[in-house]
This record gives sequence, C-alpha cells and structure tokens, in this order.
Amino acid sequence: MFKKFDGIIVDEVICYEETVKMKLPKDYKEFLLDTNGGQFIDEIHTFWVDELRENIGIDVLFGFNQVRSLCLNSWYNEYGEELPEETIIIGNSINAGLILLIWQDDWKGVFLWDHCLELEQSTEEDCLYRISDNFDLFFNSLQISA
Repeated sequence: MFKKFDGIIVDEVICYEETVKMKLPKDYKEFLLDTNGGQFIDEIHTFWVDELRENIGIDVLFGFNQVRSLCLNSWYNEYGEELPEETIIIGNSINAGLILLIWQDDWKGVFLWDHCLELEQSTEEDCLYRISDNFDLFFNSLQISA
C-alpha cells in the first residue's frame, strides 16, 4: 500500500523549483501536490528496469516537511552538486540506489542511480538505468511483488 505523507505543500513546491532551478514536469508536480510523496508499506512494490532485466523494489517517494531521510530538500542538499542540471532525487529503491527525475531538453525520464554500486552490472562509469520516459508511466507501472 502507498501511504501518502499529506500536508498542504503548494509553497514548498514553488520554493523547491527555485532551489533546484528546474520547472518540475506537470505529472510529477501534480503527484507532489496530491500526495506530498509517500512510503510503500505492508507490501513490496517493484518497477522493471529493461537494461538490468529485473524488477527493483521501491521504498519511498520523497516529499516535504518529513524526517530528513524522506525529504526532497535534504536529498538535494546532500547530492545536488553531484547531479547534472535539471536532475533531482525523487525516491529510494530497496538495496539498489536512488530514483532520479531528469528533465533536460534532450534527456528526460525517471532513472535508477546505483550510486553505491550495489548491482553487479554497475560500474563507476555506468550506474544509471532508465526506468521510464515520465513520472506517470513510472508510478503507474509499480506493481506488488508476489
């Protein structure tokens, strides 16, 4: 089950866009305004990564005004300088890295970043894997693991 974090966050979203110097894609922005992020509880949800040819578990999609480890701002403050422009960390997988939203003019989508090189296929030069072309496709593809 996906448990929303709740809270009215319109001002936080506007401030966040200014902080990250990026206009959030409409589908992701609507998700944040509706849920303020959330955590998957009681069931393991997964997403498919074509390049890895496997399902990866998802733990949380970050929001605002939550404990530090669940907060979009905290993740941006910690990793923002390491990320390319118009890239934000939006969630955490289970034992396989962070979930990124990249929204550059010529490169857009949701990606898995295995920054700790937990996956056998990952190297320091190649640890970014496309999940989907946009946030709605990503979120709607999440499925309960059997």
